[in-house]
Amino acid sequence: MTEQELLNKIRESADDLELPNCVSPEQILKLLQEKSPQKARPVFRFPTAKAVSAAAVLLLCGILSAVAWSSAQISPDAGSPSDKAAPESALEYSAPGTTNTAPAPKSRGEGNSPGSGTENTEANASEEEPKRDAGTLYTVAKSYDQVYDILKSSYRMESKYRGSKEMETADADTGAESASAGFDTAVNYDMATAESAAQKSNHSSTNLQTEGVDESDTIKTDGRYIYTVTGSMLKITDTAGEKLTAAGAIDVNLEASDQILEFYVDGSKLFLLIQHYETSLTEETSYHTASSDSGIIPLTECAKVETVGTKASAILYTYDITDPANPGLVGTTKQDGYYYTSRKIGDIIYLFTQQGLETDDFNGFVPCVNEEKIPYDHIYVPDQGSDGFLISSVNVSDPETTIDQVMLVHNSVNVYVATDAIYLYHTDYQANDDITQIAKFSIEDGRINAVNATSVKGSIYDTFAINAYQNTLRVLTTYNDRNGNTDNHLYLLDQDLKLTGSLDGIARGEEIYAARYFGNTAYFITYKNIDPLFAVDLTDPANPVLLGELEITGFSDYLHFWGTDRLLGIGYETDPDTGERKGLKLVMFDISNPTDLKILDTAHLKDSYYSPSLYDYKCVLAEPEKNLIGFAAEHNPPNGSYYAVYHVFSFENDRFQNKLEETLPDYEYISYDSVRGLYIEDSFYLACPTEITSYQMKQGFEKSGKINLE
Repeated sequence: MTEQELLNKIRESADDLELPNCVSPEQILKLLQEKSPQKARPVFRFPTAKAVSAAAVLLLCGILSAVAWSSAQISPDAGSPSDKAAPESALEYSAPGTTNTAPAPKSRGEGNSPGSGTENTEANASEEEPKRDAGTLYTVAKSYDQVYDILKSSYRMESKYRGSKEMETADADTGAESASAGFDTAVNYDMATAESAAQKSNHSSTNLQTEGVDESDTIKTDGRYIYTVTGSMLKITDTAGEKLTAAGAIDVNLEASDQILEFYVDGSKLFLLIQHYETSLTEETSYHTASSDSGIIPLTECAKVETVGTKASAILYTYDITDPANPGLVGTTKQDGYYYTSRKIGDIIYLFTQQGLETDDFNGFVPCVNEEKIPYDHIYVPDQGSDGFLISSVNVSDPETTIDQVMLVHNSVNVYVATDAIYLYHTDYQANDDITQIAKFSIEDGRINAVNATSVKGSIYDTFAINAYQNTLRVLTTYNDRNGNTDNHLYLLDQDLKLTGSLDGIARGEEIYAARYFGNTAYFITYKNIDPLFAVDLTDPANPVLLGELEITGFSDYLHFWGTDRLLGIGYETDPDTGERKGLKLVMFDISNPTDLKILDTAHLKDSYYSPSLYDYKCVLAEPEKNLIGFAAEHNPPNGSYYAVYHVFSFENDRFQNKLEETLPDYEYISYDSVRGLYIEDSFYLACPTEITSYQMKQGFEKSGKINLE
């Protein structure tokens, strides 16, 4: 069949249809023949056969579109207000009321999905409050094309410095690892919190960043059962009758590359977080052509090229554990990207993932939640960015449907979650100064929306240095000038992130190592060769006042309030002249009078030089109500072999008392940051992925039982 005969056949097939003008054969051929007047394109020769084939495909698509358009009986008045074709990347999400409306994604809940045009209709606005800009730092995208343009621009900038596009893999691979280290928040600790602590159930819980904001972990207890992530399974151990017996297990049937990360336990439900990978093989056709004297370029060779790709996603499985021996799966939520962290506030779980956004053509790729693309008007864009930071909210009573989801295009981001807001912050490395940018998002009833954004001088070094309390955000930063000099700053911001007060130029030449906020008082450690503890009164947000300062050798990397008038520090002893580390150290500060800070006692572990508790606060057991301080430490004596110990201390009569030193197994594949100390009533449990050991605290931590989990 000749080219003309092929075109005639297509026209004959279309004769019985009333086509819209924009998809008529004449219009499509006209588009093929037209040259774009906007850009000068490279001169190349296009094979005639390919041109005809392309025209045939386009005409066929036009015919099929006309059939759908005709059978739907949609009047032109119900269509788009403009005759211009929508951008190809935006066709999947059209505003309600247009000819291209899409059904509501399951992950969006009720109502239709937002449009993919540049305007939101009244129908969309009535079903859900539109997303607001976070100042000028993050603005709501007006279309998918705007997102792609930013990615293209960012890629060109990155390529200028890196010389390749391999950055996506490197950045993405660090996502899951950085989640365990965390970019975290300060405990929202006040007098009411301290007074209510004694009323908690008589069992330990995960060491939290913010009171009232639960966190996932690898080992937890609900007061009877101990739940432990063990390889590709989650084991449930019964502690009834002061015995350790196997009660059940959850086997997720993971793929070979999948990994159980962490979980939550709430009553009769358990929420399990999985890092999932999907590897696919895509076959593409490679055409090889040669020029001809006739001007026609015939197809001379065709090759098949296979490309292997891996897609990462985080999955939240919800199980009913009413009967631990027979846990049942009741819901699943899936979100693209590498798991970063999560939080649980009441009945709502917030899931955070990171996703590299660079693709070969920067077009058509949008991360999904529950297999539905994130609508463009739920995407926040900065001036530059190459990664996506996804946040979704899930009500535990409906674990297969998300309440809301947003995505931020970014280069880097850290997270602090308060009970009523999410704060995203990062150091702006493109600025000419040391600046931290902060964006606030409200999370009322699981709906995520921007409030505002701001910048402060310096960088946030400690995970507990940012804290929200009574509509005020408090931020401690360390500032580095261009000459390498440092000083420290305290900023107080109102609920709209407007600056209300600050304290500047603190401890010049040093940097902040640890911080905590107790009601309207801030405590923080700076360090160079000695360890000053500062106390600042924040009662008047417009006028913070430095109350006291105490110097001690060494420094603390982690601070934890011990009741209402004491502050526990865990860190290192150092040489005051050289700064050389001389082993781990515990210190108990008396903060009953912030203007007169004192040291009550110290405990020095001379041959220990590392503890995961200094870098992951979930590794710390600190329960003043039970008088327990527990953490793992690695020891390396000068004339002995390396070993690890779990230490348990109490604080009695203003002195540290050593209660337990249990040598830990020499793990080959498990690190000591997976070890947890727990208690239920008067029993203490040392739990790790391979075994659980029980001790009776009233009998001087006498060993009473053990169960092997492997």
